[in-house]
Amino acid sequence: MIPVSHRPSRLRTAALLSGLLCLSACSTTPPGTIQGALTGIGSSAGRGAVSAWGLAWGNTVKGTSVSYSPDGSAAGLKAFQDGQAHFAVSSAPLSEKDAGAVRGMCTAKGALSIAAGVLPVGVAVKIKGVNDLILDAPTLAAILQGDITRWNDSRIRGLNPGTSLPDLAITVIVQEGPSDTVRPINEYLSQEPGVQWEPEAPDRWPSAVVGQTSSPPLDLADKLDDTNGGLSILDGSIIGNRFLAAQIVFDSKPRRLQASSVVDAVTTGEVKVSPTSVVQALDGRSGYALGTIIYVHLCREYSEEALGRLSQSFGENVLAEESQKNANAFAFVMSPSKKAVSEGLALVGTIGDGQ
Repeated sequence: MIPVSHRPSRLRTAALLSGLLCLSACSTTPPGTIQGALTGIGSSAGRGAVSAWGLAWGNTVKGTSVSYSPDGSAAGLKAFQDGQAHFAVSSAPLSEKDAGAVRGMCTAKGALSIAAGVLPVGVAVKIKGVNDLILDAPTLAAILQGDITRWNDSRIRGLNPGTSLPDLAITVIVQEGPSDTVRPINEYLSQEPGVQWEPEAPDRWPSAVVGQTSSPPLDLADKLDDTNGGLSILDGSIIGNRFLAAQIVFDSKPRRLQASSVVDAVTTGEVKVSPTSVVQALDGRSGYALGTIIYVHLCREYSEEALGRLSQSFGENVLAEESQKNANAFAFVMSPSKKAVSEGLALVGTIGDGQ
């Protein structure tokens, strides 16, 4: 077994070697050929989606493949910047300034970011005998900050008339930041009038949040499974049918964590387009709007023309119908809106222009 302290460097070394091999292979292939392997590093939330996209790409474009290391958004962006990955995945788009500064395998044109998927995030709860629960922003904030400590608190009962809530301690178990599941909760609570919620960073909890642990999401789920009265923040693929996902109040209406409601929030969500990015938002007025937006970062122009063709093919495949269906079926990742897909394809189509 590789010692934990050595894993990141060895993964980055492997990614770099993969990149060099691909560059060598690409440089010896006939002009216009699309074949080879790409290495990506980044968000753990993107692990399932990238795997699904890679399988679909390999089926559609023979001789292509993808390897992916879910080392975290920050690690992925650094590896991309340092030339140790062909692409990166994170839960936020690059700013125009940051996109322009990316080098690595990119030319001076920098990088681009496309919204490529939406992984729902939920408030997972384990209370024996309770099969439904509604939480709004003020109540959720009070629970996370330790101001509400028992499930039969009057504020929770007021949101759940007719539900018998036990006199049971609330045990908060959440992953400390940086975390892709923290970002949508921070955004939700920060935007609610009257809720004092000031995170240290978009993907980090405010210091007052209780129950923070360094455990990875799957270990977090195991701890929650063993804790009657527990509450955690997990992505929808982990929650599944294993835990109760609380209904969350958006625009005064409780919304369930279910595919149709997430799709509603995506469909009417605002899409912002710039020369370097396609950004997807979720609309809580229409549906369930807690979700990690999965962004794929690619070079606007690669230093090797053949690598540019390969990466452009991958980017187009990511937004293709088959790949999006795969990601939904295998990783519970929803497709961006039609506008985001269309604009993303247009932006990816500019990769390598002028080479």
